[in-house]
Amino acid sequence: MAEIELPEKSTDSNNPLDSWVGLMVVIIATFIGICNVKDDNIVQQMQLKQVERNDNWAWFQARNIRQAVYEGVAAELSVPQPNETPEIKSFREAKSEEFRKKADSQEKKSEKQKADAEQAQKDYEDLNDKDDQFDLCDATLALSLALMGVTALTKRWGLFYIALIPACLGFLMGLAGFCGWDTNFTIIKSIIKILS
Repeated sequence: MAEIELPEKSTDSNNPLDSWVGLMVVIIATFIGICNVKDDNIVQQMQLKQVERNDNWAWFQARNIRQAVYEGVAAELSVPQPNETPEIKSFREAKSEEFRKKADSQEKKSEKQKADAEQAQKDYEDLNDKDDQFDLCDATLALSLALMGVTALTKRWGLFYIALIPACLGFLMGLAGFCGWDTNFTIIKSIIKILS
């Protein structure tokens, strides 16, 4: 029986580039995982803010309708009826005033609902800015991982250094999301707009 010859083991396994690529892949993958947890929590908060905003706008509309109905009833009750007695007149005027107060109360409450809805919208937009930071972090780190994979295959230090560029941007955007740093720079806004 013929013996099968196995190819000799390559000596490239001691290449320091492989160690650097492996280390960077572990660091990037770990950071992506941590950022994804935070990003998912932000998305949940955004969904709650959308619900809060929609609820407040619905209540705002309902209160406006109530106010209009109360004002209509108050106006109708303010008109004197033919042959009304003084007791009926005082009862009618008291009821008219009661409905005017209810209308005023609904107006004040509707203004609060409007303010709450606008605040929920602002909170949503602030959370969306953070979400965009984590989205850009995720995209640039994924690009860096892909370049690290090609680097491992081609064994080129130049490609490793190129792969570090999107990695640095990804780490920067991830840290900005965690620390609340403002990244409203034109170039970053443009990249986010392209990805949106």
